[in-house]
Amino acid sequence: MNKNSDQIAEVKEYRIRSIASSIPFLFIVGAAIFFVSFLLSSFPISSQPIEVEKVQRVYFADNISEGHISLIREFNERHQGEIEVIAIDLPFSKFNTNQRKDLIARNLRSRSSRIDVFAVDLIWVPRFTKWAEPLAPYFSPRYLNNILTESLETCYVGGLLYALPLYIDIGALFYREDMILALPDGDAINERIKESISWEELLGIADTYFPDQAVYMPQAEAYEGLICNFNEILGKSLLDPATGRVVNLTDPLIIERIKFMRDLIQGGKAPKEVLHMTEDDCIHYALENDIPFIRGWPTVNNYGGDRFDPVQFEKLRIAPLPHFDGNPSTPVFGGWNMMLSKHSPVKEAAITFMRYAASYQGQELLFQSEGTLPVQYDFYISDSLNADQRQLRDIYEMMKRGIHRPAVEQYTLISDVLSLRLHQIIAAEIDAEEGMKLAWEEVKLLQSRGSGN
Repeated sequence: MNKNSDQIAEVKEYRIRSIASSIPFLFIVGAAIFFVSFLLSSFPISSQPIEVEKVQRVYFADNISEGHISLIREFNERHQGEIEVIAIDLPFSKFNTNQRKDLIARNLRSRSSRIDVFAVDLIWVPRFTKWAEPLAPYFSPRYLNNILTESLETCYVGGLLYALPLYIDIGALFYREDMILALPDGDAINERIKESISWEELLGIADTYFPDQAVYMPQAEAYEGLICNFNEILGKSLLDPATGRVVNLTDPLIIERIKFMRDLIQGGKAPKEVLHMTEDDCIHYALENDIPFIRGWPTVNNYGGDRFDPVQFEKLRIAPLPHFDGNPSTPVFGGWNMMLSKHSPVKEAAITFMRYAASYQGQELLFQSEGTLPVQYDFYISDSLNADQRQLRDIYEMMKRGIHRPAVEQYTLISDVLSLRLHQIIAAEIDAEEGMKLAWEEVKLLQSRGSGN
């Protein structure tokens, strides 16, 4: 009996302790129920289901200029509440074309990349197809027929459309018209420059009127711009149409023209500083040192007046590049194309933005606010007599003689090899024959591997 009484007492004591220890917990639960009840009564839920945010955000990587800002702002206003394009800025002031290529490639290797649409130098399109969405299903032939053939043809790889042009460019001669007009017979010389002056005459002008100074600014840093400069001086494509591969780099004409470029620099017609300069560097140096001729791109501009000295920049005019006697001027095509990441979660929204950017309306915004060369035919066939339209018609004539760099699968590696060897030759670190022999052996090895971007 005493034993049972003790057990009963023990159970009662345990229950009392359990209830006591549970009081805080029960208090918390009660408070929570009261709080939820208060919210429900204070903010009644609609009979309609809760709407998830509908705005699709498209991340777009490029050098974000004033033109890009205008384009994105207009697009976002048109699609307010549905699509928002968010810019990822990769400025030319911090990254040259090679550095941008590597930065985007590293980012796209990760499937978690937030880049949806990205802009690439038109020669890099084959490099990025492994991460890109084929675009043919999204764009009708009617839409594509309005785009310049010279631009659109750079968007295909293996017969498939992988890119859409954003803007095109073409190598050109910038020159100080005020300095030329000040020369004896300056008017006549100026007219010949507008039609494409020969290298022989340009060097004759240098010897006669500028004997003790540099007269020409090429881009000669070891990067893609050097290949463009050399290809233009060479005067023909580096692609062998018979094989679909890079031409033999030990060809006598190639050796001759690389020596010509080397002698421009080592002989003082171009300052040795160009060995470490890209496009903007060359223009700054030329304007500061009264150098009359600069190789450049027509899309280089001074909109806003903060890129170059506005007074000096206004003295520059654009003309076709020099040519060798008996040969045409052969500018190299440049420009940037848009590609869509195959891992993008907002493909349809991204396509909507790409379609607008390459449309006449989008191209007009870029042209008017930034001066980029449009990819729509209609800009070049207008009968308007304003200065912008006259310049576009002149540039279109230059495009008719333009040449493309070799769009081969291994081009990015070939470009690294060729720019390095060209730079060594023009810097007089190695002779032309030896340098191009080394370059050719390395390029042949890369081409034999068949892949590897």
